[in-house]
Amino acid sequence: MANHAQLAVRGKGEMKCDVHKDKDVVFVCKTCNVLICTTCSLSNHKRHFDSLCELSKIKNEKQEIIVDFINDSENINIPKLNEEIISFRRKLASCKTRYEKLRKNVIDSNGKCKDELDQITIQCVSICNEMEVTDMGLFQTHTTDLERRLKTLRELSTEYKQALQSGTVVLKYDSISEILELDSDIPPTPNIDMADFTPGMGRQSHLKQALGKLKIPADLLRYTLPDGPTFMAQFSYPDTITSICPTSDGRAWLCDWWLCDWYTANLINNKGQVIQTIRHNSDIRDISLDPTTGRLWFCCWGESTIGEVSTSSTPVTRFTTEDLPYSLCVTREGRVVVGTWGRQGYKVVMYTGDGQVLHTAIVEGLVRSITQCGVTGNIAVVSGKHISGDVSDPNNYRRHIIVYNPTLRPLVHYRGEGIEARGEGIQVQKSVTPDKFDPLTVVYDSKGNIVIADETRNTIELISGAGKYIKTLHTNKGHQWVVGIQKGDVLWSYLELDTGGWGLKLLKY
Repeated sequence: MANHAQLAVRGKGEMKCDVHKDKDVVFVCKTCNVLICTTCSLSNHKRHFDSLCELSKIKNEKQEIIVDFINDSENINIPKLNEEIISFRRKLASCKTRYEKLRKNVIDSNGKCKDELDQITIQCVSICNEMEVTDMGLFQTHTTDLERRLKTLRELSTEYKQALQSGTVVLKYDSISEILELDSDIPPTPNIDMADFTPGMGRQSHLKQALGKLKIPADLLRYTLPDGPTFMAQFSYPDTITSICPTSDGRAWLCDWWLCDWYTANLINNKGQVIQTIRHNSDIRDISLDPTTGRLWFCCWGESTIGEVSTSSTPVTRFTTEDLPYSLCVTREGRVVVGTWGRQGYKVVMYTGDGQVLHTAIVEGLVRSITQCGVTGNIAVVSGKHISGDVSDPNNYRRHIIVYNPTLRPLVHYRGEGIEARGEGIQVQKSVTPDKFDPLTVVYDSKGNIVIADETRNTIELISGAGKYIKTLHTNKGHQWVVGIQKGDVLWSYLELDTGGWGLKLLKY
């Protein structure tokens, strides 16, 4: 049986059955958690007879849940969110003033030192600027998240009042489904340990002491990364994997366009067992999960089409692309971002769900991977720059990462800056040059950082959303291939296992 993400989706409040359009829904199938008509009860759900319940019999129960939600929202959650927003607005205002004072103290102290301290002054001011950007960003992100939650609660509370007064039992049932999926908890307040500055008093000491001591948090990232990721599971897998899309319930969709079956996508559990297979009549080049509905989307290179797995677990073509689609990502707004290749070269194109072009960006090489940040909404891609030879040969390109804003305006180009190259021992030899940086896939983690699978160096790298190197998360003894990321920052990494065979490792960092 298909998982919950693949079940039929009616319009909210729609009385008609999604399968039998001329029939009204009259039962709840508790096994599948869907509303069905009498025909469904005798066909698709006949084995669930003991779990069927008439809608009219659960009216009062569902109405009480909606009343409880409205009471909790108006009496507890909305006031709490208001208080948090007011508090953080005050902190946001004081943050800028604090850093202005920090910079002034640094500069004033520099006047008492010799000219040789100028370079140290520049370094300290730079750190203050970097810290301010980090702290202001944390404050703003947290405040925006709180305001978004407040707006949602207000809108839902008003909507559910109307549902109580005049809504149908189906509308009330659907409202409850939304309520159960809501996360009403207020997100924890970021732990901000801002910088401080103490002017130096002893002029005979070291030049840095003469200028003063700039106190900063031990970790600029605001959270601690362990030396290495935590190993969670490992298992072999018989087929090649070119795309990994973990689900929120600990499973993952896989596809392969390279060596094995181009026409299928498999859903596996965290032990490597295949629990569902989707078959299509054309080659599936890449896959992506809609973060809102959980449905599987895919692109077909041969037919230049974008498809979605329908309510009955059947692949359905949604629209056709002008050029050949090589990679895709479905955004939280329901947009479909596609990397294409055609007569006019390589592009990143953003479509609506029905195929209308919204934005286009021209790139120099094939787009191999696309991901969206759940924090900022930015979009990161792995693309290439032509270096020599035939432009139609994808091997004649040097890969790098481009970060776009949500309308495909380029923000960052990252080519491996800051990654350390090492020899046989632990001594650092030099920074990785662009020709040694070979990203294969990119995914965003929950903090807005970018996880990179590096094919040539067999590593998994972590950089910030602004393109600053953070650390190497994992180095594999054998070949490293594609990665996917699950809720909770659990990486599904397809690689060469220590046994010499290929399989998946699940790593949490």
